[in-house]
Amino acid sequence: MSTDLWEYRPGSHHAAELSLAGYEVEATDGPLGRVVQDAGDHLLVDAGPWVPGSRVVVPVGLVARIDHLELTVHLDCPRARVRSAPPPAAVDVTAQDPR
Repeated sequence: MSTDLWEYRPGSHHAAELSLAGYEVEATDGPLGRVVQDAGDHLLVDAGPWVPGSRVVVPVGLVARIDHLELTVHLDCPRARVRSAPPPAAVDVTAQDPR
């Protein structure tokens, strides 16, 4: 199965009308941080002590499911995978998707 990293997976319980800002983020191996900005195709996450520089861009394709009652975004990867992502300054998060 191929997953587009910039689109939510079917069954993730994404609700376009709800912002995920303020939701906690859980990786497969524990807590990662809190969503600072929900940009539609990616989440800007304050990863606090887990990631040097603190904020990381998380493509929404890494979201396994969203728990709207617990206000938690569950990822399908460990913190190390997110830690290796480029910092927000290295990613043009304002560029339009060429599709």
